[in-house]
Amino acid sequence: MKNQNNETTATKMVTEQGKNITIEIPKDKWTEFLNDFSKRRFGWETKVEVLDKSVGDQMLSEGLVLNGVTHENKSGKCEIEISLGENAEKHQAHTISKPVKVAYLSENDSHVGVLEIEEESGTKTLISLIEPMPVYFGYASYSVTAL
Repeated sequence: MKNQNNETTATKMVTEQGKNITIEIPKDKWTEFLNDFSKRRFGWETKVEVLDKSVGDQMLSEGLVLNGVTHENKSGKCEIEISLGENAEKHQAHTISKPVKVAYLSENDSHVGVLEIEEESGTKTLISLIEPMPVYFGYASYSVTAL
């Protein structure tokens, strides 16, 4: 998301060199950002936590793959939905009502990025991404016979 001066349209919250950078996504770019985020991170393993002062921090899921994160704003009702899982048995959806902030924290040693979504109530949902393991294929042996 670049403007005509080739600058990022998001607001950088922390810019110190050598540290993580948190980028707050402008509300009018949420749909575009989340669609792009979902395409680029589809199938990546996640850890989803909900941070709520009234009930405490909760682990929503760990190890489920990302299917997508969508933003809908219909009839003045704004929601973000997170879809995780590989199949019907291992699937989870989480809806965030009345989101007020979407931010992305760059990678560090334990993850390759965290998506933070804050609700009007102050509750935060954190989606930590874990880089997928490379897929290794076995080796096959073939013999060639001359005719």
